[in-house]
Order: sequence, then structure tokens, then C-alpha cells
Amino acid sequence: MRHKPGLVGLVAAAILFGACATNFTPELVRKEIATQNGEDPLSAFELNLGRFTTLLIKSALAGEDGELPFAGLSSLQLAVYEVSPDSGPALDVTRFSFTGWDQVIRVHEQDSSGMVLVQPQRDSIGDLVVVGSGPRKVVYARLTGRLSRELPGALGDVLRDGGPDEVQKILSQLGQ
Repeated sequence: MRHKPGLVGLVAAAILFGACATNFTPELVRKEIATQNGEDPLSAFELNLGRFTTLLIKSALAGEDGELPFAGLSSLQLAVYEVSPDSGPALDVTRFSFTGWDQVIRVHEQDSSGMVLVQPQRDSIGDLVVVGSGPRKVVYARLTGRLSRELPGALGDVLRDGGPDEVQKILSQLGQ
């Protein structure tokens, strides 16, 4: 069987590009907190919902019209870390090193910071990471599935207007 050189190169590039993307996890965020603050978080809450559990929760949360919140969501990682207010200004999550992600939102102020990163697919978002930091809390979430292209902007608005507390509130509804 003969392969076209262009197709083989395209497939190889796609595999290499996918392998080069930063793998965001709660552990990565916890390590970044320790690196920037010089100490581990005071406490941590970490939740990892796979495909089946996420489907059950979304079905239970469906409104009367049958519309599911976060349509297309297949898995969710959510982590909330309490950090010492004595460690100085809020953790600067915009300093996180990452590759293979498109940065959609970036917020950095003295008492908060945040960013929303995506890995788009053709007609949707396949992977979305939101990280927000305030004086006492860092919130991390990774959502995967066939997500709406409007979701990154909506989560960015929540991050800018309400900070990590509001992001936690919205995403925790999926974990209840």
C-alpha cells in the first residue's frame, strides 16, 4: 500500500502536536502554587468526573425544557486550593508555562489573576482549562467533550467579574 507523503506528514505533525500540549492536571496546578508561593496549599479539594458520572449529573440537572447545562461536556476535573493570605499577592496563574493551547482570556491584577485556554475542534471546543486565583483561593477546572464555542468567553466573563469564587460556584453545580 502506497501512502501520499503529504498525508503521512500531516498525520505525524498532528500526533507530535497533540503529544506536545501541556497536560493540565490538579497536580500541575498544586506544584505551580508551591513554586510561586514557596509552600504547598493549606487545603485541597479535587474532583474528577469521568464520562458516565458526568452524563448522570447533567441528566439530573436538566431543566424542565430538557436542556442540559454545559451541553457536550463529557468529563470534568475541578480543584480548589486554599492558599495562605500571608504569602503575598494572589498567585499569578498567567505565569503558568503551557504549550499546545490557545489562550482565550488572560486577566492579571494585584488581587486576582486568571486565564482560559482551549484546544478547538472544527465546530466546537474539545478541551478547555480555566484557572483563577484570588488572595486565598486558586480554582482549576478542565472540561472536555464537544463544548460550545461560546463557553470560553462565558467562563472568561465569570472569571473577570466574579473571580475564582464565582467560577467555583458555577462548576461545583456539576459536582453536586
